[in-house]
Amino acid sequence: MEEYIIKKYSNRKLYDTKEKKYVNLSEISRLIREGAEVKVIDNETKEDITSLILAQIIVEQEKTKKIMLPSILSPLKILIKKGGEDMLNLSKKMFLAGIGTLSLTKEKAIKIADDLIKRGELSQSESKEFVVNLLDKAEKEKDKLLEKIKPDIEKSIEKMNFASKKCVDDLEKKIDELGNKIDQLSKKIK
Repeated sequence: MEEYIIKKYSNRKLYDTKEKKYVNLSEISRLIREGAEVKVIDNETKEDITSLILAQIIVEQEKTKKIMLPSILSPLKILIKKGGEDMLNLSKKMFLAGIGTLSLTKEKAIKIADDLIKRGELSQSESKEFVVNLLDKAEKEKDKLLEKIKPDIEKSIEKMNFASKKCVDDLEKKIDELGNKIDQLSKKIK
């Protein structure tokens, strides 16, 4: 599988180092749909910003109604109210639910196959295998996307400086120990 390294410059331009030309978000989206491995690097910091660019592609597609994402306003409010491990778990669940809405459903795959049959580009006997292959490819693409952006999501949440579940558990344990010591001391005084 071909890997495309895209450099993002400070002037917001994106440069395809393989094809040696400037590209836009729709061209990167096309490369991804065609199965290319795309990695976007900030030219100045050398940081991998692929997940940021993928998010921008999704936002642009939403603006042009090429895809429809569920409203995320309420879940964002919930995320702001949550903290620590609860927030991490909730954000993962929300993200996975969002990916699920982008996934190809069996019904959509069957509709695509039916359309191809009507146009004479696919035979009835080939349709079942076509649907299975299409769903398999969609699942693999979803998994690849998750693998690419999961580390960036975790890094971003870590940068927000929330207390981890382990830290909170450790503090609760220490508070319980102090409470027990206070109880013991007050029994000795009485």
